Amino acid sequence: MKSIFIILLTILSLNIYSEKVYFINLQNGDKLESPFLVQFGLSGKGVAPAGVEVANTGHHHLLINVDELNFKMPIPSSKQHIHFGMGQTETVLDLPAGTHKLQLVLGDKYHIPHNPPLISEVIEVTVIE
Repeated sequence: MKSIFIILLTILSLNIYSEKVYFINLQNGDKLESPFLVQFGLSGKGVAPAGVEVANTGHHHLLINVDELNFKMPIPSSKQHIHFGMGQTETVLDLPAGTHKLQLVLGDKYHIPHNPPLISEVIEVTVIE
């Protein structure tokens, strides 16, 4: 019985089941030709379209060159704040040459980030000509 407790405690300390949002196919420092595929990863929660009430779910938002976001308000919709309210988990981006900061944010059915916010690390990619 003691060994089962130790195994369970070890598994829980590894954060295997932690909630996170991340880029599947991109890494910080990647050099890419535009257009390029961006795949969104999510663990610990599910994906559901905007406006749909399903427990423990949300939908992706891709931030491009965004430095600040109010996590208590709905995520704006613009060329820098791209919504994937149909539950999409990938997209093709066509960005101009240069360095771009990308970040994923999971929003609820109203496009408001979860509390606490579920955000990816900011990565920088360079689009080459």
